[in-house]
Amino acid sequence: MSQSYLYHCIQPDNEPSSGVFNEFSMADFSLTFPQRKLITGSIRLSANVVITGGLASNNATDQNVFVDPKVGAHALFDQIGCTLDHVGQIENILEYNKYVKAVSQATSSKSDFMKGSKVCELQAPNENWSKVVFKGVNSTRVTPLVVSDKANFSIKPIICLNSAVGGDSALSFRKSGTIRLNVRIARALQCLYGPSVSVAGASPAPTVSITNLRLHFASMADDGVDYPLTLGNTISVKSTIQSTFANVGCSVPAVCRSVFGTFIRADREAGGGMNNPLSCESLPGWESVQFLYNDTINNSLVSYTIKDRQECKERYLRAVSTTDHSSIGKWEEKHNDGMGVGLNFNGLLDLRSQKINIQLVSSVNSTNPYILSLFFQGVQNL
Repeated sequence: MSQSYLYHCIQPDNEPSSGVFNEFSMADFSLTFPQRKLITGSIRLSANVVITGGLASNNATDQNVFVDPKVGAHALFDQIGCTLDHVGQIENILEYNKYVKAVSQATSSKSDFMKGSKVCELQAPNENWSKVVFKGVNSTRVTPLVVSDKANFSIKPIICLNSAVGGDSALSFRKSGTIRLNVRIARALQCLYGPSVSVAGASPAPTVSITNLRLHFASMADDGVDYPLTLGNTISVKSTIQSTFANVGCSVPAVCRSVFGTFIRADREAGGGMNNPLSCESLPGWESVQFLYNDTINNSLVSYTIKDRQECKERYLRAVSTTDHSSIGKWEEKHNDGMGVGLNFNGLLDLRSQKINIQLVSSVNSTNPYILSLFFQGVQNL
């Protein structure tokens, strides 16, 4: 008889002979579980990681290389895609690390980053803590034993297969076929910053090296019953703002429940040095944001105009989560790392055949353009 509950651990199909994944590398996983059901919410990625800043002071004892503490090891990945052989592609999140930053700061308080579920993902309450956990263990003893261990992590990716509801929260192999999960290692300058990180274009450049990359998931015996399953998937859109009035029109192939976005000045996105590439910055001279779309039920134009900064923040948080639990406070706002825009549609909005327009009024100009990263939260029925 097949066992009722199994844990699986698989290695990438394309693991290099050296075993090292560097920036821009793709890692492809194939999940097969014949006569069994994948338990959604059980997928995790684990690995060892070594980061260097590029400057001379980046040795193990005094390097000042930071990873955004609210993102942790998620910052090392900038794209995750998921394809089911019997269905097709169901999700492809670009700028995944920015997406995690938005979700993390909108759903976790500062004290939450002390929890074990956050610590294993190398998330931390502040930058200094983050710097230490990413160093790993390097003792200064010479005898009798020198201890040197790379930093290691285990993250639960925020993907559709980890956010399913309905039925028994399991997906049978009969229904899905082989599941292919593709992850891309982020560019070092798009996840590292700090005094020891060289600026863009300087040599030597900062590096990210990941080894022992493994994917873990759980399965149970197939009982022959396929319950309806609803997955929460994410679609990302990137746009550039370079004028005082910007209109961003988006048409995405999904039925969505909300949209939210964050900003960062273009030259800071991969600028190196002290520029946190995952900051959620404020637009200079921000005056208003307006959401325009057609209500697919009543076939009428809907317009939301937000001119108050506090209301803008509240709607952004509601677009990400329905809880009042966030880590965005006065400190984040003062240090230019706590702004976002968003709207919860209070239902489902079909954007497959129409556009949603987001209009922004600010003092942004073409000399210092800003990047807007939008994330649409949709639903996928299997």
